[in-house]
Formats: sequence, structure tokens, C-alpha cells
Amino acid sequence: MSKELYTERINRAIALIDRQIDRDLSLQRLADEAGISPFHFHRIFSALTGESVHAMTTRMRLQRALALTQRGKRPQWKSVAVEVGYRSPDVFARAFKRHFGCTPSQFDLEQWWSARPDREAAMSVSRYFLRPAPPLPSDFRVEVGHRPAADLLVSRAVGGYLDPGKLIAAYERIRAAARRLAVPLPGRLAGASQDDPELTPLSRCRYDFTLEVPAKTAAPKGLLAAFRPAGRWATVRVVGDFLAVDRAWNLLFKSWLPASGLALRAAPAEELYHQTPQEIGWERFDLTLALPLED
Repeated sequence: MSKELYTERINRAIALIDRQIDRDLSLQRLADEAGISPFHFHRIFSALTGESVHAMTTRMRLQRALALTQRGKRPQWKSVAVEVGYRSPDVFARAFKRHFGCTPSQFDLEQWWSARPDREAAMSVSRYFLRPAPPLPSDFRVEVGHRPAADLLVSRAVGGYLDPGKLIAAYERIRAAARRLAVPLPGRLAGASQDDPELTPLSRCRYDFTLEVPAKTAAPKGLLAAFRPAGRWATVRVVGDFLAVDRAWNLLFKSWLPASGLALRAAPAEELYHQTPQEIGWERFDLTLALPLED
């Protein structure tokens, strides 16, 4: 079996962990999802991801826990612990301290970043990290509206922040699928970071290109099938270079969202492509940035 096929199968298992982060999934269940023998699953998983199943699940749970704290100024850690799969607040607190070196209530992002091994690389990638909230300009117009449910094909890149070639390869896979299915890319293509790069090593950050497709479309080799439920989203259009996109995300997350009083839903933010790299290149963008909101 090729590495590409193993990667596709392991990605199916990771997607299951994402969907059911509040549950303790057995090795047998994950191996079944991946279509790999339980005897070999853990070794293959670790070889391809660089983490054990337990380490990745713990990291994803704790990252989700910190994301949930954005819902209010005084996080209710007991309820957050349950939402990310810890049945006991004490077990959650111990896991948090092992991972971040402090209790949940003591967590300080800037202090944690001071010891982050890939700090310099991360800071060189984006101006978003550790920057204070910028003033909200009057022409930053955010719309809140409903997006319908959609069936998706997914092409994943891991570590694309450090190696843009991986992002280009993932895009080419989704582009080839769109061509075979005669599905236009503009308006149906989106990108979504599945991990928070402020908390996840850049080498392990997952970025998904997604394509809206007709219902029950089978995923071709190298891609995953997924589903985006209907829901409320905050959107803003941005046209410009990478710095313009970076600035818009900064404004949306750090300035507009707290001022809005709205709460984020447990789903990744997205970048909706109005023009593809074939039309506009890889150094300029025409996107709608989208934040999933609670109804």
C-alpha cells in the first residue's frame, strides 16, 4: 500500500477524532475507520503524524478547550472539560498542566509562546500571532448570515505554513477532482485551517482545501468526503496580498468578534475563493473570510 493511501486512511481516523472529540474512541474504532488492522494501526499512525493517537487526541482536546473559552470572559472550566471529552475536571486539569505547564486558569498565551520551539518560524509566517487587537476601521464591513449545508471533498496539507509546496500540491489535487467532476472552483472552493497555529506546532498544522460537490459524491483517491452543516456565519470580503488577508483575520478575530458579543461555533473558520490561483496567482487573493457562529 502506498504512503499516499495510508495517509488518506489515517486522515479518516483523524477526522473521526475531530467529529467526536468529546468521546473516548477505542483503537479498534479508529482502525476500522481507517481500514487498517488494529495490530498495525498505532505504528502507522505515529509514523505518518509524528504523534501517538493519545498525544494527538490530547492536543486537539486542549486546543478545543482554549477555543471554547472565547465564548465568555469567565470560562466555566468544568463544562469546557466535558465538552472536550474529560469526565472529570481534575483529569482535565492534570492533562492541561502536563501539556501547557500550568493550570487552565493560569494559562497565558504570551508566556507559553516564550518557550515555544518554533517561535521564530511562526512569527516569520504571520503578523497575527501575539499582536494586540487593532483598531476597528469604519470601512471593515462584516455581514452575518446563513450558509446552507454542503457535501464536500477535502484535500489536506500538513505543515503547509512551513512548506508552501504542500499547500500547492493539496490545491492541485482538489483542482483535478473539480475538473473530473465538472464542478467550477470559484464560489465552491474554500480553505480551512483545522488547527490553531497559535497553539499547534506549525509542522503539525492541518490546512484543508474543500470543494462543494453534489450530494453523495464519492471521494476520489487522495481526497476525503466531508459534510458542512448549515449554520450562521460572519463574513468579510478581502482582496489583496497575504498581508491584507493577515490583517483582515486579525481584525475579524481580535477586534470585530469581541465587540460583536457573538460566540464562535466549534468549527473551523474558512477562506472562500472568488478567484483561483490560476486566475490571480499565489501572491494575491480574492477571498471571503468566514467565521462560524453559534445560532
